[in-house]
Amino acid sequence: MLEYPPDDNRVEKIEKMVTMTVAAAKGIVPVGQIVLPIAQIANGNLAPAEVRDFARVLARILKGERDPLKLVEELKPEFAEIIWDTLDQIEAPLPEADQTDSVALTFEQLVEKVAEACSGEVMLWQQLWHFTQELATDDSLPPEIQTLGSVLRKILAGERQKYILNELSPEHHWAIEQLLDWLMDRAVEPAPF
Repeated sequence: MLEYPPDDNRVEKIEKMVTMTVAAAKGIVPVGQIVLPIAQIANGNLAPAEVRDFARVLARILKGERDPLKLVEELKPEFAEIIWDTLDQIEAPLPEADQTDSVALTFEQLVEKVAEACSGEVMLWQQLWHFTQELATDDSLPPEIQTLGSVLRKILAGERQKYILNELSPEHHWAIEQLLDWLMDRAVEPAPF
């Protein structure tokens, strides 16, 4: 478990930044999905200076830099420790996906899980990434389910434009539109640190 600087209001946000950086560095999520939020924190005025410095280091990690001494030289010790832990997580092997843990989900539960995954639940994101690929390519499923899998996969990849709704059957349209609206609201209203 990582040790974070003592400010309970920031711990969750810092943890999420680290989790998403590790996921992008490991290829679990597209780097492009993480770069913009990290850059907004690094270059914005909503976070304290030490958090902006920390976000800039995470951005360097996303670009491939891995020299821990160079990365932490300008950070406060508690943030330097997090960077060391982040680099350790990036180097650690991924756990094997266990197919026996599969659980049947309703359509509504699947949409909720996609929302959770898009909010930074990296392991869930990875599971849904594979699951939506299976939905999209399984010829034994009805075409509207294959299309749903394809659209959810696009959303997991960062797509937020409503033109993708045109692909869906009417029964799926409304819930996916609500999901896109919710994701867009979260993206345009960043909470201060």
